[in-house]
Amino acid sequence: MTATSPSRRLLSVPATDTVAADQQVRIGRGSATTVVVDVSGELDIATGPPVEARVLAAVDTAAGGRVVLDLNGVRFLGLRGVTMLRAVADRARTTGTSLVVVLDPAAPAARALRLSPGLGLTVAAAVGSPVADAS
Repeated sequence: MTATSPSRRLLSVPATDTVAADQQVRIGRGSATTVVVDVSGELDIATGPPVEARVLAAVDTAAGGRVVLDLNGVRFLGLRGVTMLRAVADRARTTGTSLVVVLDPAAPAARALRLSPGLGLTVAAAVGSPVADAS
């Protein structure tokens, strides 16, 4: 991924791991303690379970560190996607992992998150100049 996406303006994100990449989830490392998960496409009843499994595995891998979850590529965030985010936030708390969701306020998934308060997510808006990973 060489093109600059909105989240790339906020965080210094490395190229994704092409071995671990599938159509909707790309996983990379931001540093020794940071795992970067880039999710794209639609998160609904059909796609939610495999995406959730991949993201939960990334949280487990980063236990005690940080997971940066980039949702800017998500075109539709249905109820199953919101349920997945709750499960990811719960797993992060259980494993002592810091979870940061990167999401442009204008992105399609942002509306669903605004309508779903109380998920326990830290959402960083993808605006402004580049910010280095502060692990």
